Amino acid sequence: MNQAVNASQTTTPIINSTMQAAYIESYGEQSPLMIGTRPIPTPAADQVLIRIAAAGVNPVDFHIRNGLIADTKVHTLPLILGWDAAGTVVAKGADVTHHELGDEVFVFAPIAQQGTYAQYLAVDANLVVAKPNTINMTESAGVPLAATTAWQGLVTEGGLQAGQTVLIVGAAGGVGGFAVQMAKALGAHVVASASGKNQAYVTGLGADEFIDYKTTRFEDRVNQPDLVFVISSGGDLVKRALNVVRPGGTVVSTLDDVAAEEWDANQVTFKRMWVQPNADDLAIIANMIDQGQVKVRLDRVYTLAQASDALARSEAQLAVGKIVIEMI
Repeated sequence: MNQAVNASQTTTPIINSTMQAAYIESYGEQSPLMIGTRPIPTPAADQVLIRIAAAGVNPVDFHIRNGLIADTKVHTLPLILGWDAAGTVVAKGADVTHHELGDEVFVFAPIAQQGTYAQYLAVDANLVVAKPNTINMTESAGVPLAATTAWQGLVTEGGLQAGQTVLIVGAAGGVGGFAVQMAKALGAHVVASASGKNQAYVTGLGADEFIDYKTTRFEDRVNQPDLVFVISSGGDLVKRALNVVRPGGTVVSTLDDVAAEEWDANQVTFKRMWVQPNADDLAIIANMIDQGQVKVRLDRVYTLAQASDALARSEAQLAVGKIVIEMI
């Protein structure tokens, strides 16, 4: 698995058997993010090897570093963080027929596997999609995980339809920014909650109404929306959402959970979602970007050597838009 890739399989010869990567050797909030060499993975028969141009940074990265699923033993340490990326296919397994060497692609990689803060990634070819034509590699890297979360939260879990009203709680971050644009493209009335300093940004994405959560409780401004998409975490946000959504409506949360009796009593549906890689969803998102329905807002771009700073900015919840790490 961790052998050097034969140069004859690649568009550009891979001279070394190792790559630069950012990884952890232990879990915990104080665990350092190491920058060093790791073996270049060899793609399995159903995988492609991607030379990564840039990787997206998402909250799940620091949550996993902090030990969110450490007890599950899903990962093997050392663990490369990051689970979305854009780059070029440089090798492929014998069973892969729908990708060619040199294809420019992006991917939301399985969170249970090694990640994308690295120069190369071996990943299931069925999860890989041609990157959008209208944006560059760095912008493309900021899309897959966050945009897929937004799409699945609104559509797969939330069932959002044209003409409905959706309240998006946490609208200025990576997922929230995509969610506002997608909900608007789907024909919904979009109410967005975020910090007042980000009002111009969020309304510029297409929000019909804006709520500054620091000065106004959303239940004082919105009445019985069809869907509440809670992207922010902490406090009593989900419980408040359950009390504001219409009877028969839906509350979707990306982080916080509540007991079944709390939402069942309100005659609403509650879903604590866990985003899943899905090439079909990612292809829809790529098309929305190329059609101009969804734009990518980058917050900051870091080098691989600055990966710790990128992760710290994400954890401090300072990002407006997407944080990206460039490998080249």
